[in-house]
Amino acid sequence: MITPMPTGPGSREGEVPATVRAPDAVSATVRAPESLPATVRALGWTSFLTDLSSEAIYPLLPAFVKGLGGSAIDMGLLDGVANAVAAIVRLFAGTLSDRLGRRPLVLAGYGLSAVIRPLMGLVATPLAAVLVRTADRFGKGIRSAPRDALVTDLVEPAIRGRAFGHIRAMDHAGAALGPLVAMLFLLAFPGRERTLFLLAILPGLATLAVIWRFVRDPPRRTATTAPASAALSVPQLQLLACVAIWALGAASELFLLRRAEDLGVAPYAIPLVWFAIGAVKSLTASRAGAFVDRLTPRPALVVGWLAFAAAYGGLAVSTSLVAAVACMLVVAVAYGITEPAERALVAALSADGRQGAAFGWYALVQGVMALPASLVAGWLWDRGPHGPVTAFAATAGLAAVAAGLLAASGRLRTASRA
Repeated sequence: MITPMPTGPGSREGEVPATVRAPDAVSATVRAPESLPATVRALGWTSFLTDLSSEAIYPLLPAFVKGLGGSAIDMGLLDGVANAVAAIVRLFAGTLSDRLGRRPLVLAGYGLSAVIRPLMGLVATPLAAVLVRTADRFGKGIRSAPRDALVTDLVEPAIRGRAFGHIRAMDHAGAALGPLVAMLFLLAFPGRERTLFLLAILPGLATLAVIWRFVRDPPRRTATTAPASAALSVPQLQLLACVAIWALGAASELFLLRRAEDLGVAPYAIPLVWFAIGAVKSLTASRAGAFVDRLTPRPALVVGWLAFAAAYGGLAVSTSLVAAVACMLVVAVAYGITEPAERALVAALSADGRQGAAFGWYALVQGVMALPASLVAGWLWDRGPHGPVTAFAATAGLAAVAAGLLAASGRLRTASRA
């Protein structure tokens, strides 16, 4: 059942007014806009440590799986199956967190990934690598929606952009440093990829220590027993439709690295391009949170998607390495804006006690669209010498359409309340 969301003079972007919130939820929010709660700061560190561990392994997987006798199909399965499983799990985990609380699922998700990820150092077949990667992403599916819902529980709407921006900035900082750590390790210990994979358990254990010590649920509110679909209002469905269109164009960023290599970046320098993209994402996300809070999430997200469209449009027409790398960095800026804006808007549109389900649906839509997005981009890429131009142009067009529809849905809601 689709339940219309209550609105009122004090609501922003369709959020539930404070008058209909549970008392416990109100008392658990942050009173001082100038500070983030300890739990939110701790979640930033868990994201940093987890991505440091994950991204130290991820860039090495194509060559590693090939060395195990894997084919291109195995490489497709490695990410395709893992991301599909994670997307489905996110919906159920988010809904379950509305009933059981956020912390148990956050701890379970990070714990599973921390234990499973190092096992990549013990696999002997491509199938085993796919299974380990899928189990790792299963853990991500368990924790992602409950974590974002926990941030929503703890932080006032006025600084949600800053809160989500902080977590995404820490996430991207870890993702940027991970490949550099891997590169330095393999320079010191050539051919010891399996040892590096096994050592990934160290940041994983540090992540669990941070969660155990610093991450706490707010006071329990009345548990909900409504089905997940009951959390969806018309504005939420409109947002999910826009996210689906944008996500269909947001293919794997490995295509950016492939374009850089095609335009002359030496293979040994590819990790530096990846580092630059991650560093710009982190820096932008750390600054974009305040921008999202000032502008409000919906227009901030429109700006981010339009920047994304412009960057990919630039990539479609760029023939020089300098121009292409500059456009890639604009893509990173766009991600830094859109990620906190998307999450802040999901939070603003979610009903009290249904935040976990709302983030679950958001993650499900993004995850389900990821596989066809990469398949379509790959198919377009292989359509001849102009394939990359067509692929990037398609991404730019879909992002522009999503931005236009999101802006139009906001105007329609404003007009309907007038």
